[in-house]
Amino acid sequence: MARKDQPRAEVPASIKSRLTVIAAGTVFSGDLDSSDPVEVYGTLEGDARVHGRFMVAEPGKVIGNVDAQTIVVAGEVHAGLLSADRIELRPTARVTARLRGRAVAIAEGATFDGDMEGGGPPS
Repeated sequence: MARKDQPRAEVPASIKSRLTVIAAGTVFSGDLDSSDPVEVYGTLEGDARVHGRFMVAEPGKVIGNVDAQTIVVAGEVHAGLLSADRIELRPTARVTARLRGRAVAIAEGATFDGDMEGGGPPS
């Protein structure tokens, strides 16, 4: 906790851009609802609803459903459903889920166990 006699650190402009980050080594347990982009480098145990881009970076891990405008996975996801306009599984992705999206891209090297359906997130 900062003492009253210590100056407060200025928040960098890059952080003011309203990006939510779950850092490596961090475990977030619970549902996440965000109107801003989310990047997961640690672990999210719960469902996520994001009105922007949701990214699971390597070595990030998500155990829960995700509904977002765009989902990009380079880490690990175990879900019942990933739902977005666009879903991208990068070469390092390891995904067990049902994918629902208008556009789905699975890179060579990605591991995917599940099924896909066209369309996109429900309105």
